[in-house]
Amino acid sequence: MESTESAASPPGEAAPAAPAERHAGWNELFFDLVVVAGAGQLAHLLHDGPHLADLALYGVLYLAFWTTWAGFAVYGDIAASAARVRTLLIAMFGMAVMAASVHTVLTSHAVAFVAAYVALRWQAGRVWRRGSIVVDWPLAQFGSGAVPWLVSLFVETPLRYWLWALGIVLDIVTLLVSTRDRTLRRAGERAARRRGRHPPPGPAHSPVAEPPRIGESRIDAAHMGERLGLYVIIVLGEGVIQIIDAASTRDDWDRPLAATGLGAFGLLAAICTLSLLYGTNGIPHLRRDTLAPRLAMLLHAVLTGFLVALATALGSAITHVDDVLPRGQHWLLCGAMAGYFAAGLVAALPLANRSDRVWLLGWGLPCVAVSVALAPLGTRLPAWATIWILVGLVCWQIAYDPGPPGTPPSGRRVRGIGRRARAV
Repeated sequence: MESTESAASPPGEAAPAAPAERHAGWNELFFDLVVVAGAGQLAHLLHDGPHLADLALYGVLYLAFWTTWAGFAVYGDIAASAARVRTLLIAMFGMAVMAASVHTVLTSHAVAFVAAYVALRWQAGRVWRRGSIVVDWPLAQFGSGAVPWLVSLFVETPLRYWLWALGIVLDIVTLLVSTRDRTLRRAGERAARRRGRHPPPGPAHSPVAEPPRIGESRIDAAHMGERLGLYVIIVLGEGVIQIIDAASTRDDWDRPLAATGLGAFGLLAAICTLSLLYGTNGIPHLRRDTLAPRLAMLLHAVLTGFLVALATALGSAITHVDDVLPRGQHWLLCGAMAGYFAAGLVAALPLANRSDRVWLLGWGLPCVAVSVALAPLGTRLPAWATIWILVGLVCWQIAYDPGPPGTPPSGRRVRGIGRRARAV
């Protein structure tokens, strides 16, 4: 057994205490309340149908809302106790305006949504002092994704919606291609150009030009992971709200309602277990330091977008408990779960070497395939039957533990759900 004292400590002196683990503060938790409202309003976009246009609009608006939240969540994470309460309250109010505008974003409130979004993106970049580069969140420096949204204020539909989509695409590309070295290099080039346009006062010919000073700001992975996990819980809470709201409007509480409601709650509980106890950042199967923070956060955005869509479908299942689900809502239910399983598979693949990836695909792809096949083949199933099939798929992924990275596939085995869960 290793000594409890540090080897580098002088005899008779105790080892330095480990830094205390940081948790989300009250200001951050209060700020996250706006996600409750935003998720609920965005879920309403999928109640009617949904048609392909509804899904596209939901995807664009959800990613805009999530990106805004993420920008200020990163600010609170890095600034810690120095984060200004006023900044978070302004962001919260702006996001509340965005959420309130969703219901009529295609008609009267499009300008309000876009104006609030562009203003918050500008504010999220302005909070960082000059020379401080957030290498883990490139959107703090590159706000080009907000430019098409700003231009959309001066054009008519349908070009306006294409500009919104272009802005989201630019943000996604920025997160995918911006590495630490590239971000710092571009920041240094911009600082050098500014220095050339506005030289410091002094002798006209200085023998040695002092290079611009660029400081790095990094995310606290543990603290940010807690914020992302709390976000997943909030989104799952929207599913609970949808279920309760739909059940409260029914006069007859019969066995089909009990089977559907129990299955819906069980599905949300199983997803919570898989995402938070068997994953990191609320992403199932993701382990620490396997993805760059910017990529893990992008995957989180996609996964939670599917979970908000799932909440809408579960509410519809309770509403139509005496009949089969409408085709659009049935496809939404199965498609949301297929997307959730696919996100977990993407998170798991970096854990393993080439031989293990074959096993992971064999373990994860069936859940994606069954969810996709259930969409066209299960349209005549009662809602409770479809939901319980999906519950079984999630429980399969919980029970079948892939083991630590590098473990041969033959060494893995089915383990009970009651085993010691991984830390979030």
